[in-house]
Amino acid sequence: MTTVKKLSISVPQDVAETLEAQGPGKASAYVTGAVRAQRAWEQFRDEQARRGATLTSEGMIAARARRYTVQAEWPAERFAAVRERVRQHIEQEQAGGDQPASAA
Repeated sequence: MTTVKKLSISVPQDVAETLEAQGPGKASAYVTGAVRAQRAWEQFRDEQARRGATLTSEGMIAARARRYTVQAEWPAERFAAVRERVRQHIEQEQAGGDQPASAA
């Protein structure tokens, strides 16, 4: 079982409204997801820095623009195929990297 800790926090009004809009008992899951996403982003940035790559705002904006261009040009089927290959790659890495991923 996961250990949980109850906290009392203060947030700006707009954040409070967002949390309240999640519905009764769902604000904790929303905050947990947001914190984990932020932590994953920070770990990614740290790993990139460790490898010698610096992520800048300008670079992120340019990468996002390229992604939007690709999204506008690719058919949905191509996105689905790429998504599936990525999913299989992740499964393979989680399985130790030397086993083929299972078919979905």
